[in-house]
Amino acid sequence: MAFFASSWLVWYALNIVLVITSPMNDQQEHQQNNSPEQPELSKKERRELRRQERQAAQTSAHRAGASRRIALWAIALLAIAGSAYGVYYLASNSPSPDTGNGSLTNTVSDADWVHGNPVSSVTLVEYADFQCPACAQYHPMVKALEQEFGGDVQFIFRHFPLTRIHPNAVDAGKAAEAAGQQGKFWEMRDILFERQTEWSPKPRPQATFIGYAQELGLDVGRFEDDMDRDDIEDKIDAHAQSGFASGVNATPTFFLNGEKMDTPRSYDEFRQAIAQAIATATPTPDNNAAKDEAEVSVTSTSTSEKEN
Repeated sequence: MAFFASSWLVWYALNIVLVITSPMNDQQEHQQNNSPEQPELSKKERRELRRQERQAAQTSAHRAGASRRIALWAIALLAIAGSAYGVYYLASNSPSPDTGNGSLTNTVSDADWVHGNPVSSVTLVEYADFQCPACAQYHPMVKALEQEFGGDVQFIFRHFPLTRIHPNAVDAGKAAEAAGQQGKFWEMRDILFERQTEWSPKPRPQATFIGYAQELGLDVGRFEDDMDRDDIEDKIDAHAQSGFASGVNATPTFFLNGEKMDTPRSYDEFRQAIAQAIATATPTPDNNAAKDEAEVSVTSTSTSEKEN
């Protein structure tokens, strides 16, 4: 609405310019062409008539120039006013993300992708953007943590696409979710981060994602259909909204046991925080059996990736 309002103002001002600066002597010329034939003038009278015509032309040109300047200033002022109104309108009508208080507002549920020990009381939730270079840099750390602490920690991935600067982030998220429909979410996650420089600059990376699906042995037709599903896009958006509500404003952002972490500066710092959380955690029922199963799952996944 704001854009159309400001555009209408500029269009209206342009029409004013056209009216003001249009030739003013067309009617006069028409009247002269259709006026009765004048008697022959003397040389002196002709000179005086030409002088008067020159003065009239100069006055008309001066007035036209002044009118153009006024009209151009009017256009500039209207354009500035329209743009200012547009910014105000968008700012006042766009939902302002809740910066949150640094605590996770959405607890882990069955709708989340969980890696590691699904019954552990220690949880690490990562909000990430597949096209984010920093997320790709942190990915090896996260994978190393999964391999070391897979039996003691729930690792949860949530989407937080920064769409203004990463136009392919949502499509990459759809590719991961579509792979997840065939049990390969985590494998697709790894490929997307590890080969980020391959697909990130492409204006349409879908064909590249289909190639990754083929590498993972997925049903490509189903994969393509799932990438277009509305509920998958809704899930990505829901993850982003939960991130806003929890105070996420950059990627990657990590929550350890529901509390927002200061971004670790090294693997040792990250590992120490995880180890401390495990040491102080309360054991949960059936944790040992789930721990053994999780360790086997993480190990088999790692071995499969090495073979590929």
